[in-house]
Amino acid sequence: MGGSVKAASRMRTSAIASASLGGFLATARDGTDPDIDAWVASVKQRNLSAHDTALEVVQKLLPTGGSIDEESAKHAMNQAISHLYEVDPTADIFNLADDQIANVMAFTVAYDVYNRVQLELGRVFEKLKYVPSVIQQRLAQVLDYIMVVVNKSMGKVRSGSTSHSMREIATSGVTRRPYGVL
Repeated sequence: MGGSVKAASRMRTSAIASASLGGFLATARDGTDPDIDAWVASVKQRNLSAHDTALEVVQKLLPTGGSIDEESAKHAMNQAISHLYEVDPTADIFNLADDQIANVMAFTVAYDVYNRVQLELGRVFEKLKYVPSVIQQRLAQVLDYIMVVVNKSMGKVRSGSTSHSMREIATSGVTRRPYGVL
């Protein structure tokens, strides 16, 4: 990825996206912003599938752009919300508990890291001519490892001596520097 400074720069968009997603989901749950409340009501009226709702949330938070970092963050956010539904099929994206919001934020960062690592490792695996099943197995191990590390980091942030609301975590500098552990 080009060194730690370059990696941190590349991941800044993901950290901001994760923080934005956490803040947005907390605000949607709490019903404290009339504009977001109206948007949530319009999405609910359309009776979208979980996948389409995830896409709507991502589009709401990152409507424009197109840089590699922004597209990567969009993809990671969508994967994170989809992963939440895999882990907890009964989850209501607009009424998540703080733990669920923290998980989605961590999933967003983890998937963005994984997607970038996958690109780099894919090139290595191609050169070494591994069998596709071995490649998939190794990439699954990488994803598992990244998920554990990022979730552990989020747990440290949330378990400090002072308790923080999801809104505080989402708007603090903590989510802008989640890569110190990687």
